[in-house]
Amino acid sequence: MTDPRLDIVLDRAHSRVNKAVSDAIDKVLTQLGPLSLAASSNLQRQLLMSAERDLKLKSNLVNASFSKGFRQQLDKTTRVTHSGHQTLGNDTDWASLSLVDNEEVERGVTADRMAQALTHECDAELEALQAYMTTLLGDPSPERNPLRPPGIAKTLLNALADMGSEQDVVQVLGQHAGRVLGQELRNCYTQIVADLKAQGIAPQGLSVNRTRQGTATTPGSLNGELPTATPTQPGTFNDSMAGRSTSGYASAPLTTETHLRAAQALSEMFGVTMPGPVPNGPAPMGLRAPRVPGGLPAVNPDFQNLLRQIAAQTPAPGWTADFPGADGSSAQGEASTGFAGPLMAVNLIRAHREELVRASGGAALDQMVIDIVAALFDQVLSDPKVSPQMARQIARLQMPVLRVALADMSFFNSRKHPVRRFVNRIATLSASFEGYEDGAGLACLERITALVNDIVEGDFDRMDTYESKLAELESFIDTENAREAAESAAVAAMLNGKEADLRVHQRYMQILKRELADVEMPEFVRSFLAQIWSQVQVMASARDGAQSPLAARMKKAGHDLALSVQPKGHPQLRKEFLLKLPQLMKDLNEGLGLIQWADEAKQTFFSQLLPAHAECLKTAPHHDLTQRMLEHQLTKVEQIAIPSREEAANDPLPETLDDLKSPPILTVVPALSATEIQQAGFLPEAALVAEGPLDIDLDQPGGTDPSLSEIDINLDAPPTPSAGLQLVHHIQKGAAYQMMMQGQWKKVRLTWVSEGRTFFIFNHGHTHKQTISLTARTLAKMCDSGRFRAFEQAELIERATVRARRQLAALGSGAAASTPPRARSAA
Repeated sequence: MTDPRLDIVLDRAHSRVNKAVSDAIDKVLTQLGPLSLAASSNLQRQLLMSAERDLKLKSNLVNASFSKGFRQQLDKTTRVTHSGHQTLGNDTDWASLSLVDNEEVERGVTADRMAQALTHECDAELEALQAYMTTLLGDPSPERNPLRPPGIAKTLLNALADMGSEQDVVQVLGQHAGRVLGQELRNCYTQIVADLKAQGIAPQGLSVNRTRQGTATTPGSLNGELPTATPTQPGTFNDSMAGRSTSGYASAPLTTETHLRAAQALSEMFGVTMPGPVPNGPAPMGLRAPRVPGGLPAVNPDFQNLLRQIAAQTPAPGWTADFPGADGSSAQGEASTGFAGPLMAVNLIRAHREELVRASGGAALDQMVIDIVAALFDQVLSDPKVSPQMARQIARLQMPVLRVALADMSFFNSRKHPVRRFVNRIATLSASFEGYEDGAGLACLERITALVNDIVEGDFDRMDTYESKLAELESFIDTENAREAAESAAVAAMLNGKEADLRVHQRYMQILKRELADVEMPEFVRSFLAQIWSQVQVMASARDGAQSPLAARMKKAGHDLALSVQPKGHPQLRKEFLLKLPQLMKDLNEGLGLIQWADEAKQTFFSQLLPAHAECLKTAPHHDLTQRMLEHQLTKVEQIAIPSREEAANDPLPETLDDLKSPPILTVVPALSATEIQQAGFLPEAALVAEGPLDIDLDQPGGTDPSLSEIDINLDAPPTPSAGLQLVHHIQKGAAYQMMMQGQWKKVRLTWVSEGRTFFIFNHGHTHKQTISLTARTLAKMCDSGRFRAFEQAELIERATVRARRQLAALGSGAAASTPPRARSAA
């Protein structure tokens, strides 16, 4: 199984690699001129000059072609990975060389050579990246990594060939690009690894797993630290449980040491004393028979029949198990203060404990597992964030979960275990709906009920059953998300258009930067024209058309601004400047108002512009020839056509979350009209400032458990962040979140995300839905300031484990009897 964060990682990596290739092409362009002058032969000089000319005219085409080709390559990898079929590391079929033309063959050979050179140059960075990609892809094979140099080299050479230049020119450009791309890729891989670290992804080494066979366990070996679940550490808990089938959970032969280590893990995890081995006593259930492929170890028919008989019972709602509380009192009727509280369904494991222990054979480890799973379901069935309807469906899975836990200890410490993921996913969906009487909530409840029926009434000994049901549930969720997103189709279409305008502006800004680099003017004016005024021109063109009077006036205003800061120490020039200045300032203010540029930023710009105007009036004017050349350069810039949305469709969007205090200027959202703001329910970034700092909120909605901040359970993967800036990278469509709006916490559901993850649409309410739209930057600011967080601070079984461990520890020490009533109720 691949990591759900893979798509987000590849999207960010796509942007990083595009920038690396674009920077490499710019470096090649600056190097070709001097190289052509230093060429030793006329033929070589002509070839380099042709390469420079073609690349200068078509560099944007090369960048767009590479971005599109690399995106297709990543999409292909993602589709193949999610489908479970193996992908090949190289698309070239050397057996079919006779079917392609010579130029394509030569490109393939050149790509291989370039890839080898790049791999050698980026060896250390690639090794670090591969460790993270192994975690995301679930496969240690380097060929599965879509970010390796072979794919980048081949896509780059294909993009250069798309220019339509002569083959010799393409070869020259490929050679020079390969020489400068290595350093760019090294920096790129370093940045990608930093991104992966920031997202909490743990690297996985490439060591070979080995199963320890028949090693006697010494008493001292059970007194160490809790074994980790990292599969690359030989001899650890997961490693000794060993083998994986195609589903990932069919183990190789189990050993006594495996279950002793598992018992130690359980005792550490839950804070209880591990039962000692009984001489000549029954072996734990997982040791009594070999596993069948894709399934669990076989058990005696009596135990299997008992599980099915109990599973066939429908857990009654509003029932609290009759078991002694921490103070020795009965918990029947009113929940004991030492346990979870009133349950939403019967705890069948606790109610039938003695029968289950007898049927299992009475092994000490089996008894402990039965008690621990029962304690977990006490917490699961009383969790305040799980609706009663969904809790009763989870309650029907008690026997299947117990069956798995007795035979497969990885259930307790692996977030990737399919049974654990299935139960957690149901709980997460439970928080997404306000009601289950009709609509999407009812459809979800019916679907989950059908899936649970298939498990309970089917063969719940097979792990692939849970894999298939989890896949069916995810497919249903995707369908429901698409249906719900269709309700906001008009808003989504409008936001997609704004995202397309961002891509247009990015391309146009890059062109202006290149053309204005040689124009003499103050640096703040050059930066303003390239970054800010280009937005005005794009907005005017998008709103009224490229040939509209407004678009023409905005282009002329940029021209006039550049001339306004040139020396004018002559009476006639000063007179002309003073006559044009009022109109120039009017156009500047109108354009900045069009993109809703912040007042503070405008004041900063004009505080620099006014002294520059005063200084230029005192400076002697340029020579006539210099002035004419300057005007010619500015006219050339003014005549640059704004790219179309189609031309910029494949351009990567800029990073928007790297620095919230000094964001890239491209994060400015194209201005929305009042009608569009009302239609989309847009939450402006200025609203966050208006609300002021967020006070510490001790009464958080949903019943926050303070113990969750002290989780030290050793699991095989880091938890998904529930708050903070990194939450932006992990939000999922269909999931519930908490958003602070107008001083109140509101539960919202994510229904739509734009392709470039620039815009997000949330829904709030059940009967009367409210649409809330955010930009990525606004969402990041809300996460960073604590105004946006996940509804679940931890997954259901993780929450249940923490609470069960705390309460079992209190039972063992007798501390619960002396705990004040207020503190015990919080437990």
